[in-house]
Amino acid sequence: MIFQKRPLVVAVLGAMAAQASFLANAQNNDASAQDAEVVVTANKVTQSALKVGASLSAVSSDDIREKGVADAKALTDLMPNTQISQAGNSSVVVNIRGIENTNTTALGEPAAAFHIDGIYLGRMSGAGSAFYDIERVEVLRGPQGTLYGRNANAGVVNVITKAPTSKREGSVSVDIGNLGQKRVDGAYNLPVNESLALRAAFSTNRRDGYSETKTATNGFTENQDNVHTDSFRLQGLLKISTSTSLSLSYDQSTNKAAGPNYYNLTTGGIPSKLVDPNVLIQGRFNDKASGIKSELKSNLGFADLTYLYGHRDTKNVEDYGTGPLILLTKFKMKQDSHELRLSSNDANSPLQWVTGYFKFKETGSDGRLDGNFPFFFFGPAAGPFGPDQCGGFSSCYPGLQFLDRQVTNESQALFGQATYSMTEASRLIAGARQTTDKKSRDGQQMLSGGQDYDPTNPGNLVVPLYGNASWKSSTYKLGYELDISATKMFYASVSTGFKAGGFNDGDTRSDPSLIYAPEKITAYEAGLNGRFFDNALQLTSSVFHYDYSDMQKSGIVNSQMKTTNTGNATVDGLELSARYRLNSAGRIDASLGLLEAKYKNYMTPNGTDYAGKKLDKTPSMTLNVGYSHNWNLESGARLTAYVGSKYSASYVTTDTGDLTVAPTQFTQKSFTKSSVSLTYGSEDDSMDVQLYVRNIENKSQLMGSVAFFGANYGYMSEPRTLGARATFRF
Repeated sequence: MIFQKRPLVVAVLGAMAAQASFLANAQNNDASAQDAEVVVTANKVTQSALKVGASLSAVSSDDIREKGVADAKALTDLMPNTQISQAGNSSVVVNIRGIENTNTTALGEPAAAFHIDGIYLGRMSGAGSAFYDIERVEVLRGPQGTLYGRNANAGVVNVITKAPTSKREGSVSVDIGNLGQKRVDGAYNLPVNESLALRAAFSTNRRDGYSETKTATNGFTENQDNVHTDSFRLQGLLKISTSTSLSLSYDQSTNKAAGPNYYNLTTGGIPSKLVDPNVLIQGRFNDKASGIKSELKSNLGFADLTYLYGHRDTKNVEDYGTGPLILLTKFKMKQDSHELRLSSNDANSPLQWVTGYFKFKETGSDGRLDGNFPFFFFGPAAGPFGPDQCGGFSSCYPGLQFLDRQVTNESQALFGQATYSMTEASRLIAGARQTTDKKSRDGQQMLSGGQDYDPTNPGNLVVPLYGNASWKSSTYKLGYELDISATKMFYASVSTGFKAGGFNDGDTRSDPSLIYAPEKITAYEAGLNGRFFDNALQLTSSVFHYDYSDMQKSGIVNSQMKTTNTGNATVDGLELSARYRLNSAGRIDASLGLLEAKYKNYMTPNGTDYAGKKLDKTPSMTLNVGYSHNWNLESGARLTAYVGSKYSASYVTTDTGDLTVAPTQFTQKSFTKSSVSLTYGSEDDSMDVQLYVRNIENKSQLMGSVAFFGANYGYMSEPRTLGARATFRF
């Protein structure tokens, strides 16, 4: 075993203390060789990333450009103990330190809170199209139950877009690569006057699917795992006075991809080649997401006021064709969120604080899933449905329908956190959050007699889908910070997290067992952050232990998505992230993650004891190492080379099983994934051209698995991609 819980924490804390003593006196021969610190807002105040007393990875705009971060999934290769993938629909699934939720239906909620410019996304289907014109990305690992609260047991992903500025400028970027990659991004910033600035940005992205699945059957002529997205964002920043500003934004994105392919793991195992001649599910997406955001900031004298409002609409229309079944789905979701914050603004006061109120409401309507049967399963006679209801087949028969008239999800919270300086070098932190969550559902499930979906037809069996439940929680954080020197900080904390329960398909009035319980977590963490070797080395490090109770796990059971409480789990780990400037030309980036995450007690539905088994997607070690080198040419232009590689130990993915069948685990073997790029930048920075190769090994990994139609299916990561990207600035 890698970890022995708290004894490990004590040992590593001792090592950190020794490390701090040694590095505090270390010097670097090149005093000019250092990188600027990334400024973040992870704690809802502006501060250096090295001054955040938590496990934080911050990816700057320069990192995004150099390392080719084109979407959320690319973050997986840049930070420890983090895996981001795309689920069966257009949603993004975030796994941090083994904590995730794969239920992306209207009844499911993510385990990690995903924010864009401070707005929480209740639906993750819009997260994959947000990565353009980005200022930075912040990933907080570990429960953030005090300042973020809602669904932040795994952590928080903050995507911060570039805001309007006082400089007139613009850019256009063109990316062309293999698999028919064609991507164009653009942005233009316009300062109207001293008080008002506007910014517009867009992205259009096309790429053929890397899973070879296309077939003329049912009209599916595209390979799956392709990309077909269009997005734009409009922003305005108004300086009302010297102490007050208002920012407004509108964004919209569409996704018309074919979705990921699910390979049959039962008959073929984890595929070595992404070719599937016997496709189970082929998809056609027609998804649209849009949002409005407004943020008011004002200095009230005694405190700073921030009011953040967000409204988002999501409309998903997704058709899936299978051998035995045609699945037609659609759903509309809208959400409104409000956050009102007051924070201290006297930097000289020993007491720094932030307090606020959060309100969130999400409403789903017009939700429907039709499971229809192709006509040839019932003989030569044509079925009663035509092509519009048959996913491209000439006719089909109605089978099973899920209808959601309304699904609601509400949350309210009061929160506060205070930091008190006992001395100039030491601080105590205390925070708390009180949350109330409510969920409801009104719908029906219908087993058709083969003619229609008419609830008045006596040949159809109608079962109500009803749920109504609420939960209250109190979460807290206690912490201690010590400045070892002006550039080095030690921290330790204990914090709690809470994720509301929910309900599965059925009627909770007649069957209360359909309601599953909230999951709770208590996390212990300590770390050392700072600059060393005469500021050439930026280092963040942490050790942590989780006690997890009533952990929620989602999977497909009897062809329906179901979430259950699996019991208790423990998670132990260590993380190191470093950036070392060798000299003015060379830099090394590295991160190390060690992890042991396992069930403490879990009896599966069929009675199999899973105590001691690993949680999904928790490799015992991940290591990322990259080196970049810069050459200044005589013309004044620059040439930058980057090479990086990630190593991951093996990990497992698991379905949920059912009352008669034990869960099935599949093991992804250890692997490396390497990338290289060469970038030419003009003298005046008006242009750069980058050549890149990602996943040089050309090996794909299993990202998740589900049980469906009596077998297990899994989806895979991207193979090798290569191309060229040119950016022009004006």
